Amino acid sequence: MAHLIQEYAKSLGVKISTPIIKEHFFPLIPDKYITISVDHSIPSKNYKHYGIVLFILAPFLKKHGIKVIQLGGGQKIEDTFLALNLPFKQQAYVISKSLLHLGCDGALNHFSSSKKIPTLTLFGNTFASANKPLFSSSSLTVNLEPKWKNKPSFSNEGGDINTIKPETVAQSIINLLKVEKCKVNFKTLHVGDQYDNKIVEVIPTSFNRLNLLPSQELFIRADYGFDENVFAEYCKNYKASVFLNALIQPHHLQNFAANINNLFIFIKKEDEIIPNSYLRAVKNLNVNINLLVKNKKHLNYFKNIYFDTPVREFSSEGDRYENFNPKSRFLTGKRLIAHGKEYLSPAHWKKNLDSNNMVVDTPEYFAQLDYFYIYEQN
Repeated sequence: MAHLIQEYAKSLGVKISTPIIKEHFFPLIPDKYITISVDHSIPSKNYKHYGIVLFILAPFLKKHGIKVIQLGGGQKIEDTFLALNLPFKQQAYVISKSLLHLGCDGALNHFSSSKKIPTLTLFGNTFASANKPLFSSSSLTVNLEPKWKNKPSFSNEGGDINTIKPETVAQSIINLLKVEKCKVNFKTLHVGDQYDNKIVEVIPTSFNRLNLLPSQELFIRADYGFDENVFAEYCKNYKASVFLNALIQPHHLQNFAANINNLFIFIKKEDEIIPNSYLRAVKNLNVNINLLVKNKKHLNYFKNIYFDTPVREFSSEGDRYENFNPKSRFLTGKRLIAHGKEYLSPAHWKKNLDSNNMVVDTPEYFAQLDYFYIYEQN
C-alpha cells in the first residue's frame, strides 16, 4: 500500500521534504530518558500494554540509568519517571532530547524520525506501509503491526493493536537503544480482557483507609466476611457496590444509601424467597438490586420468581486455561483488601497468599481469568 505522505505529495504536486518544527523549551530533569506518547482518545490506537512493556524493561532501564517520560494519556503509567501533558511544540522539544521514542503512528513519531531519534511505532488501524515514519533510515525505526484478524479498520474504532505482545515491544526498544545486547525473558500466556481495570475490593471485617482514584468505586465483599460497624464505615466514606449472601435490612442502609450504587445478593434454591416488600424498600432508597446465581441450572427458575429484578449468573469456578504452568505468574488491576493485607485474587486470600503473584491452581482462581495477565519469566 502506498504511503499517505507520498499520495498527498503526488496529489498536490509537491516534493516530500523533512518537516521543520520550531520546538519550545521545557525544563528537563533526567539526563537519559526515552519517551512514550499515549493517546486514549482514539480507541483503535489505544495500546493498553505500555505498563507491562515498562514492567519487562524495568531492570534493563535501571541498569543503564534510563528514565521514562510519558507524553499525554492523563493517568500516569507505572514505572514512568514523569507524565507530562504539553502542547505539541514542547512535546517536540522533549522528544528531540530523548534516546528513543515509542508511540502509535502519528505526528510525534514522524517528528521523532525527522530528528533521527530511534523510533518505535505501533499500528492499530492502518498498515505500517501507509503511515510509517519516512525521515530516517531503517536502522533507526521499527514498525510493529498486529497479526490482523481482518483488514485494518482505517477508522478510530476497532483494530487489533492490543494483540501486539509487550515482550515484542520491549525487545524492539532494547534493540533500538543499542546499549547492550540482551534477550527479553518474558512470555505472554493469557491476556484477560479486564486485566488492566483498576478494581479494589474489601472484606468489611476491619477498616483500612484506602487510596482510590477520584471516580473509583469500591466493591465491598460482605459475602466473604462481615462486621456491621466496619461495613457502615466503608459505606460512609466511599462510593461502593456491595456483595451479600444475607440480607441487610433497609433501615441499616438508610444513613449511607446515597453512597451505595448496587447491592449484589447471592441467592440459592434452599434459601427463603426474598419478600417483594424488601426489594421495594431497597429500591426506594435509590439503590440498584441485582440477584446473583452461582448454579446456572437455577437461573431460569429464579428469573421466573423475581421477574421485576435483574437475576444474573455469577461463575465462582472456572476451568484451567490451556497453557497452564504451575510456575506462571500474573499481573492484575484487581486488589482484595482484608485485615490490612493485600491479595491479588480471592483464591490468594483463601490460601493467605498476600503479596504473591503466582498462579493458584484452583477453580476459584480460574473463574477470574478475565482479570489476569498471565506470563512466564525465569
